[in-house]
Amino acid sequence: MSKDAYDIVIVGAGAAGCVVASYLAEHTDASIALIEAGDTDRDPFIHIPAGFAKLLAHDRHVWKYETVPQHGTKRAYRSGKVLGGGSSINAMCYVRGQRRDFAAWQDAVGDTGKWSYEDLLPVFMAQEDNDTFHDEYHGIDGGLAVQLPKGINKLNQYCLKAFQEYGVPYNPDYNGKSQIGVSPVQSTVGDQRRCSAVDAYLRPHLTSGRVTLLTGTTVVRILIENKRAVGVEFVDTSRKRITADEVVLSAGAVHSPTILMHSSIGPAEQLRQHGIAVIVDSPEVGENLQDHPMVPVRVYVKGDLGYQAAAQGLGSVKAGLRYLVTKDGPASGNGIETVTHWNPSDFTAEPTIQCYHAPIVLTEQLGPAGDRSGITFELVVLQPKSRGWVRLADSDPTSMPLIHPNFIGEREDLRAAVESVRAIRKVMAQESLAPVIEEEMDPGPHIQSDAEIGEWVKRVVTTMWHPVGTCRMGEDARAVVDARLRVRGVDGLRVIDASIMPNITSGNTNAPTQALARHAAAVLVEDLKRT
Repeated sequence: MSKDAYDIVIVGAGAAGCVVASYLAEHTDASIALIEAGDTDRDPFIHIPAGFAKLLAHDRHVWKYETVPQHGTKRAYRSGKVLGGGSSINAMCYVRGQRRDFAAWQDAVGDTGKWSYEDLLPVFMAQEDNDTFHDEYHGIDGGLAVQLPKGINKLNQYCLKAFQEYGVPYNPDYNGKSQIGVSPVQSTVGDQRRCSAVDAYLRPHLTSGRVTLLTGTTVVRILIENKRAVGVEFVDTSRKRITADEVVLSAGAVHSPTILMHSSIGPAEQLRQHGIAVIVDSPEVGENLQDHPMVPVRVYVKGDLGYQAAAQGLGSVKAGLRYLVTKDGPASGNGIETVTHWNPSDFTAEPTIQCYHAPIVLTEQLGPAGDRSGITFELVVLQPKSRGWVRLADSDPTSMPLIHPNFIGEREDLRAAVESVRAIRKVMAQESLAPVIEEEMDPGPHIQSDAEIGEWVKRVVTTMWHPVGTCRMGEDARAVVDARLRVRGVDGLRVIDASIMPNITSGNTNAPTQALARHAAAVLVEDLKRT
């Protein structure tokens, strides 16, 4: 049963919030409330690995955001709205990123904190329960199950070989010494079930009562008195308040800055425009939005290869029944069994492009597009230069914010995307893949010049669901949080989620978000013990 006062309140029960709540429950005696706007994770499609496609295709358990126009068209922009957040609805791909990503984090904080790769590698390892690797890069004693695919379908096998024929080396472990290469996908699946942050860390503490969970509860602002956070105001059936000694904001890269701004912390001019009093003029709250722009190259293949048939209609029913009886078959994995990380300009250089080889022709909503078998090459610019923003639409804290990811806003990002399309066409022409390719659907053979490919890229580019950076960490005065993730200008308030990343990591952001959350939670515990 909830009460109206706790030692610590955590806003957001996504990947970061689950990690923070779990760590605090294990290392303190504090009373902890964890507040989630969405529902619990009872939906069976959450736990079936292939079920994520159904969830995303039908907008279940998501915030239904929409961007401002990107190259003339608004784009859907979703994030998790359920216990576990993105870790409960994502494609379960486990990617840590490159060493240089975290070197940039360390540069951002200088001598004021420890955020290097060397600092975070032990955290990744402590969280991990890997079914294959146990070495200087991987752990086997953590709660987060990580596994390689139990089988790789024929179409993905052809992709593995074709990339090697093209010149990219095979790499059995992109989370190890180097990210470069074509590889089997590592996924957060254990015993053929999704392993979300809830499963990995939180559930025992909900059962024991150490953490009080409030679902269906939307926090609208942080309560601040004399420049100290003293609790939160939230909405369920009515407006209510919970007081706390410490408040942790883990609501994600869209909602964390939005809540801060409605709490009078943000760019002064923007707050005043909406009639919000200014407690802290923090000009970069909501700025520095980064996301991985994704461009889908789709091709049809000959015969009944891949998972097109298993993803819809009677095939989907058969796959589901097989999973329920045997825990194997197409529904037992995420359906994305191979991936490539590489720099098309230099195969020995750090990767600039990630490409998942999805053995299915997908719609923009990630559902199957028709009955013809095929591949969707999901081309992702790993280190985009473009920066966007999240801003308030009005003074109502329940309104959706304005979101501008600025996809392909910089010339360098467009060049990288165009180069990746040209590169994937070379891969498709290799001897292991060319015989099964029937037709290029998107962008299509009629689009050939750099200008034509560039215009197509702008029309189709979309999110990879990896927003970060809107509450940037740094040692400079403009940074929203410091190296200990304390909000500048307000005591007793921290942001611990992907919004604090100074720069986006090179790949899926779920694993880095969980690692940064554990690292930050340990820092919070240190600070609590000093007081």
